[in-house]
Amino acid sequence: MSAPIARALITGVGGQDGALLAANLLRGGVEVIGTRRSPRASDSWRLDELGIAGHARLRLAALDPTDARACAELIAATRPDAVFHLSGQSRVADSFRDPRASIEANGLSTVHLLEALRAQAPQAHFVLAASAEMFGAPEVSPQDETTPAMARSPYGLSKLFAHAAVGSWRASYGLRASSAILFNHESEWRDEAFVTRKLTRAVVRIARGSEDVVLLGNLDARRDFGYAPDYVAAMAAMAAREHGDDFVLATGVAASVRDFATAAFAAAGIALDWRGSGADEVGIERGSGRVRVRVDPALLRPLDAPVLVGNSAKARRELGFAPSLDLAGLARRMVDADLAREDNRHT
Repeated sequence: MSAPIARALITGVGGQDGALLAANLLRGGVEVIGTRRSPRASDSWRLDELGIAGHARLRLAALDPTDARACAELIAATRPDAVFHLSGQSRVADSFRDPRASIEANGLSTVHLLEALRAQAPQAHFVLAASAEMFGAPEVSPQDETTPAMARSPYGLSKLFAHAAVGSWRASYGLRASSAILFNHESEWRDEAFVTRKLTRAVVRIARGSEDVVLLGNLDARRDFGYAPDYVAAMAAMAAREHGDDFVLATGVAASVRDFATAAFAAAGIALDWRGSGADEVGIERGSGRVRVRVDPALLRPLDAPVLVGNSAKARRELGFAPSLDLAGLARRMVDADLAREDNRHT
C-alpha cells in the first residue's frame, strides 16, 4: 500500500543524491524543500545541470542538522509528508581525521530529525541514506538486510548509529522510518573527492593532454558500483510505502578500483596494462608505455574492507529496484559527461 507525497524535505539537496532525488520528485509533481548548511551556493551546479534551479516547486532553506532546535523549527514550519536525510559527512577518509564530527553529522543529526518528526509530523515517512560501510569487513557475501553490522571506520560507525536509530524510533514510537542501505552509487554528478569522479576527471585531462598521471590509493578494494539515479528512485519508492522498512540497494556485482580505472580509461580510448604490485603497481598506457596510474601510499586508509557487495533481492521484489548500468556503462557515462564539460570550458 502506498501513501501520497505532496511535500518532501531533502537534507543535502545540493549533493549528488539530493539533487537527483529533488529532480525525481519534482517530475512527479511533489513540492520539495531542499536544505543546505548555509545559503552559499557552491553546490548549485548540480541543480543547474539537472534543470531544476529556480523550479517553482523547489524551495531552498539553510539547516544545520546537528542543531536539534533548528530541525524542530523547520519540520514544524514545513510539515512535510516525507523527509529524506541525505546530508552529513560522506567521506570515509575524512572520518579518520575527525571521528566525532562524523558521528555528530551522521548519527546525532538523524536523532534530531526523528525527534522533530515525532513531535511535529508523526505521519511523515523518514528515509535515511545509510551505508554499506556499516558492515565493516563482513564474513558473509553478498550482504543483505540481515547481515550483522560491525563497523570498522568512524564513518561506518556514524552510519550504523543512524541506521540503528531509524530502527529504534520505528519500533519504539511507531514512526514510518526507513533505511536505504546504500552501496557505492556513482554518476556524472558525483563530487570530485570520491575516487570514481576523481578518476573520470583525471582521465579526461590525460586524454586532452593537460595531465599525465592520476594518483590512487588501494587498487584492490572491491566495491559494488551502481548508477545513482536508480538508487534515488528506490528511495522515493520507499517513502511512498505505508510502513517503514530497511532495504539494501546494490547491483550484486563487485569490481575493484583497478577495474573502474580500466573501464574509465577505456571510455576515453586509452587501454591500460597493469604492472607491479602493492605500492609499486602502475597502470601503463598500451602502445605509448606511459604511466597513467600510480599508487600514492598517503591515500591508503587505516582500515579498508576488502569486498563490499550487496544482495538487493528485497528491493527488487518490493520496490521494483533495477540497476540500469554495468561498470563499463557507468564509467562511460561519467567520462562522456566530463569530456563534454571540459569541451564546454574551451568554447
